[in-house]
Amino acid sequence: MPRVLIIEDDHALAAALAVAARRLGAEPAVSASGQGGLEKAGRAAFDAVLLDIGLPDMSGLRVLETLKARGCSAPVLVITAHGTLDHALEARRLGAHEYFLKPLNLADLQSCLRALLKPDKPQQPAPAAPRPLMIGSAPAMQRAFAVVAQACATREPVLITGAPGTGKTLAAEVIARHSADSSPLKIFRCDEWPDGKARAAFHEALAGEGPLLIEEAASLPLPLQGDLSAALQENTRRILATTSADLPVKIAAGLFREDLHYQLGVLRLRLPPLSARTEDIPALASYLLASASPGRDMLVDPAAMSLLKGHDWPGNVRELAGAMRHASAVCAGTVILPHHLPESVASARAAGGAVLEENLRQALTAWLDQRLTAGGESTPDYDTLLADIEHWMLSELLERHEGRPTHLAAALRMNRATLRKKLRELPGAD
Repeated sequence: MPRVLIIEDDHALAAALAVAARRLGAEPAVSASGQGGLEKAGRAAFDAVLLDIGLPDMSGLRVLETLKARGCSAPVLVITAHGTLDHALEARRLGAHEYFLKPLNLADLQSCLRALLKPDKPQQPAPAAPRPLMIGSAPAMQRAFAVVAQACATREPVLITGAPGTGKTLAAEVIARHSADSSPLKIFRCDEWPDGKARAAFHEALAGEGPLLIEEAASLPLPLQGDLSAALQENTRRILATTSADLPVKIAAGLFREDLHYQLGVLRLRLPPLSARTEDIPALASYLLASASPGRDMLVDPAAMSLLKGHDWPGNVRELAGAMRHASAVCAGTVILPHHLPESVASARAAGGAVLEENLRQALTAWLDQRLTAGGESTPDYDTLLADIEHWMLSELLERHEGRPTHLAAALRMNRATLRKKLRELPGAD
C-alpha cells in the first residue's frame, strides 16, 4: 500500500487530505509541524508528501529543502495560503513537484496524487517525432489522408484549404517530403514582403528548383496572380498553395482569378477544423506535449483531457499546440492537471458547471410549480418533495451501477442496509 506524508497544521484540512489519500488506497501519516514531519520522513519511506508552507515551527520551504538534502525522492506537493512569487520560485528551485494555493481545490490535488500513486496511468506519453506528423483517425482526417497520398504520387498542383491553424503548411511539407522529388520545400508568403519588393521576390521564388509552396495564395495581388498562372502553364515546377479564404467569394469580388483557382486546384485538400475531429485530441495532445517537453515523459490527467475535448478550439491545432506548450511550461511535475491549462480552456469547466446548475435550477423550478399546483389545496410537505427527488436520484444512480446495490452503496459511501431500505421505498419496487 502506498504511503503519503501530510505535513499540515490545519487539522480540518489535514483530515480532508488524509481522507483523499485513503480514497486512493494510500495510508496517510499526518504531522502538524515541520519537525514532526521530518522525523516521520526519517523513520519511514513515503510515496508522496503533502506539505504546507505556513507551519507553526518552521517554513515548509525549509522542510522541503531538508527533505531533498536527505535524499528524499518522493514527489512533494506544496500547499500555501500566501502564493507569493518568492514562494513559488523557491518551491520550484527546491524541487517541489507541484504548487497548490488555498483555498485548496481538492479535486485537482487528488488528481495529481492519483497520477503519482497509481502505476496504471491512463495515457502513455508519445515520443517526440523527429519531423512534424499529421495525426488523426477521425473520418474527416481519413479523407484528407487519401488526398495527401494521391498528391504524393504526382507532381500536379495542390490547393490546400482550411481554417487558420488546421495544419495546411504541415500538409504541404508532408506532401513534398514524400513525393518523388524530395527536394526541400521552399515557401513564399506575399505579406512578408514590403510594397515594391514582393514581385521581385516572387519571381525569384518561381525561378528556383524543387517544390514551391505559396502560403495564403488569396493574398497575392492580381499582377502576381498572373505571373503564377503563367508559371503553372509552363509546368516547370511543382506548385502547392494554401488559403484560409473563401476563394469563390474572392473571385466574385474580382480579387482572385478564376482561371488560377482551377489551375491550382487540380488536387484539392480540405483540412477539417479541430472541432470536427475531437476524437483525435488525445493523440494530438500527447504528441504536442511530447514535442513541447522532450525527455520529460509528461501525461495528461483525465480531468484535463476532458477539458481539452470539451473546448471548441477556434484556433484549431495551432491553439492546441499553444495550450500544450503553456501546460508544459507551468507544470513542474509530469502530469498535466486542469489548472495547468490556459485560462481559456480551463474556464470551460466553470462555464459548463454554471450552465448545468442553471438548467437544474430551471427544471427544479418547473417541477416545483407543477407539484405545488397539482394538489390544489393539499400542498405536499417538504419530506414528500424531498423523497420524490431522492427516489429519482437513486433510480438514476442504480441504473448507472447496472442495478447492483452493493456497488452503489460503496460508491456513495452509504451503509448497505440503509440503501436497501431506501431502494425498497422506490415506486414500483417489490
